[in-house]
Amino acid sequence: MIVNRTPEKGRLLAAAFDCPCYPPEALSKIRARALINTTPVGMAPRIHESPVPAKTLARFPVVMDVIYNPLATRLLKDAKAQGCRIVSGLEMFVRQGAAQLKLWTGREAPLALMRAVVRERLETLDNG
Repeated sequence: MIVNRTPEKGRLLAAAFDCPCYPPEALSKIRARALINTTPVGMAPRIHESPVPAKTLARFPVVMDVIYNPLATRLLKDAKAQGCRIVSGLEMFVRQGAAQLKLWTGREAPLALMRAVVRERLETLDNG
């Protein structure tokens, strides 16, 4: 299912995937296996914001935020506090890079090394 802040964009995306679309206000009534945030809410300069109210997150066993800077967004912190399994955008970022390397070179990417290098670099950034 799609939950979108922009009704028309949400309807178009939902039609492409043949699934239902809901406004953000409906999240408090939805239960699903996972919630994946693809909005920029939580990225600088809005690092103290979350697109989903903390109490709503308990309805989703897994919460992923595609934002990778900061590594631990407000959404992920709130989800962890609600007992959810969390997945940061770091994993998507690294795996996209690995898939590109495979396409370009035909070689498997060193995922652990890539993950460590990206994490180290992101941890040095100032998100204050």
